[in-house]
Amino acid sequence: MSLGDYLAGLQAGFDALALRPPVAAPGEQARLRAQARAVHALSAWCLQGAVPRLRQRMLVGALRGAPGADAAALANWADAFARHIDGGMRLDAMSTRAQGLAWRLQAKLNDARVWRARQRDDPWDAGWALSTPPSLRQLQGRWMPRRATLVLADAADHAALRLALTALWQRHTDFRHPVRWLWVGSGADLPAVAGQLVGRFSLAPVSGPG
Repeated sequence: MSLGDYLAGLQAGFDALALRPPVAAPGEQARLRAQARAVHALSAWCLQGAVPRLRQRMLVGALRGAPGADAAALANWADAFARHIDGGMRLDAMSTRAQGLAWRLQAKLNDARVWRARQRDDPWDAGWALSTPPSLRQLQGRWMPRRATLVLADAADHAALRLALTALWQRHTDFRHPVRWLWVGSGADLPAVAGQLVGRFSLAPVSGPG
């Protein structure tokens, strides 16, 4: 690895043109606790072939809501899971600003050390794939993961986003970090290539927050 690659890793930031960060919302921890089995299954899927060494650069999955739940409830849950995996909740719980800055700095240093074995609790990037023309151009042509990344994709927007998924698959062998593409909703389980397996996940009916 060259010094230039190392410095590029240090300087890389979250690509907000391609992905919208997950949104914090009241009750997000309760949402995850109420769906502990789904959290465990999705976490295991994200880490499959990613820890400690990269063996699966890209996987595709689909998340369904609980029976009777609306799309907004499912999106809220997906946001909560994304903030769980990207460390947003962990950062919010830190007692001082200095503690948060130190944690962020350590994460950046780890991102740049590509020889380092990835740990199960390392923060990921996570966000919703955007389907505006500039965002699609970014995803299809220039976007590269700066760290392990969970891409949430609204299944209701699959007609536009499947083009981005296909383009990412075509160049995923160049990724230095694992990417997990998760369709969210009941639209369609679309693989990136014909015959590719799609992991399937569902939320269970609960009486608490959706």
